[in-house]
Amino acid sequence: MSEFFIEDIGLKVGLEIHQQLATNKKLFCSCMPLESDEYTKKFQRNLRAVKSELGEYDPAALFESSKSKTIMYYANPESSCLVEQDEEPPHNLDDNAKNLALVISSALESNIFSEIYPMRKTVIDGSNTTGFQRTMLVSQGGHIEVDGEKIGVQSICLEEDAAKLLGDKGDMREYSLDRLGVPLVEIALEPVEGDSKKIKKIALSLGRLLRSTKKVTRGIGSIRQDVNVSVKDGGGIVEVKGVQQLDQLEKVVEFEAKRQHGLVKIAKKLQNMNFDEISKNDVFDITDNFKNCQSKIIQKSLKDNSIIKAIRIRNFAGMFGYSPYEGIRLGKEIGQLVKFYGIGGVFHSDELPNY
Repeated sequence: MSEFFIEDIGLKVGLEIHQQLATNKKLFCSCMPLESDEYTKKFQRNLRAVKSELGEYDPAALFESSKSKTIMYYANPESSCLVEQDEEPPHNLDDNAKNLALVISSALESNIFSEIYPMRKTVIDGSNTTGFQRTMLVSQGGHIEVDGEKIGVQSICLEEDAAKLLGDKGDMREYSLDRLGVPLVEIALEPVEGDSKKIKKIALSLGRLLRSTKKVTRGIGSIRQDVNVSVKDGGGIVEVKGVQQLDQLEKVVEFEAKRQHGLVKIAKKLQNMNFDEISKNDVFDITDNFKNCQSKIIQKSLKDNSIIKAIRIRNFAGMFGYSPYEGIRLGKEIGQLVKFYGIGGVFHSDELPNY
């Protein structure tokens, strides 16, 4: 196991800041953005992927659609109306939100467009009842200065916030409509090189600029960062969504950088190995073999009539448990990956008999 030095891996990070605007009404209706635990109405939807104007399916939408989730929505008439329920067309754009987006664009010396049009961003995870998010590109370019360095701005958008996730279990996902439609400004910054402390300082500086308008909301959930992380010789950019606190931001960047660089090391080791390809003959149904297993996880699966299958990989001993850095293992990565497809997890021989 190696020691990790973040300054040696060619870290590059791009920030997207999402800040709620304190306009006392939602972006496309007059409802007040009030959060409540009391809901007097509920309804359910099943969303599916459709082709875009270009005649193509969004890969992320197709992946989400494959989960076949039923979405249950909870509504309070004090904070939502037929617009949020997608039973009525959106009203006129809130002028206060638009003007505030223009003020923020000017403060960042961004180039404001002469006309602003709502666009539809496909989202079918249930966080929007419509199956898309309304967003408007307000300006491009500009910068914010941090410790004498100009950090470039890619774009500034005005958009509606998503519904609040209440629960996600089995085939059912639940949201409340309190937050849906609250005006947000999204600021995408140019990728920068440096360590996690520098990224935190940039986010802090931008947050202070936004608060100086005295027209943004405060508190947990009112400002969120999406962090795009990549490392030298890595496999691409990974976006970590919804980081809400600055202390979390620093830890998220450090962990994701370590994870990606650890996977680079694992990949290089795999390239030097000679292991056989997996065929259908390497997949076995071992449900009966585990009927008397004392593992609580196994017993719960058997009670749910689940099937237990084993996959044999020849000449692979030790690779699932190989850990280039503390907490980074190939087996752990595969275990997290299969959860996206509704599989509870993976046991591998390098970690048995832990369970």
